[in-house]
Amino acid sequence: MNLLALTHPDLVFINPPHRSPEALIRWLAEPLARQKIISDEETFIQSVLQRESEGPTALGEALAVPHGKTEAVQQAAFCLALFDDPIRWPGLDGDEEVRMVFLLAIPPAEAGSTHMQLLTTLTCLLTEDRVRERLLAARTREEAMSALSAEEPQKQDDAPERSFLIPVVLGSIATAAFLQAGLSWVCGGS
Repeated sequence: MNLLALTHPDLVFINPPHRSPEALIRWLAEPLARQKIISDEETFIQSVLQRESEGPTALGEALAVPHGKTEAVQQAAFCLALFDDPIRWPGLDGDEEVRMVFLLAIPPAEAGSTHMQLLTTLTCLLTEDRVRERLLAARTREEAMSALSAEEPQKQDDAPERSFLIPVVLGSIATAAFLQAGLSWVCGGS
């Protein structure tokens, strides 16, 4: 999946002014509305906050992936917020330190396809130390976009299909814990 096709430099932010999850989600929704990715900012925000209340979206490795699926989303896209100093985000075992927040906007019709492909691509790409380090070192939107343009890691021949394992990340906390522990295996790492 080409990540750059789902974002824009105007949707990438280095050290945004908001450090709480809700304030950051609200702040990131505004550029999605300006880009006409979402038609109703408040409906989208409520969708993301509802999903946040259902379970943690911090996935380890300094990564959080809040997301909203609502009719207010006109096309699949994401915003990216990068922080030099970690912010606190709800995770499986309490708050986690997060430096990368990918806010996903997904139309309901793409919840089982684009959403899962995007989540898989992001999590697999960010298990690669060199990619994660480049992204965290980005000082400009262009540097962040360049880090995201790295090729998707190749899975090993004997690794199970990602489409089988990744959809369950949104299901149960136990599965999310498995994914945190075994993501590099799923993505083709050792």
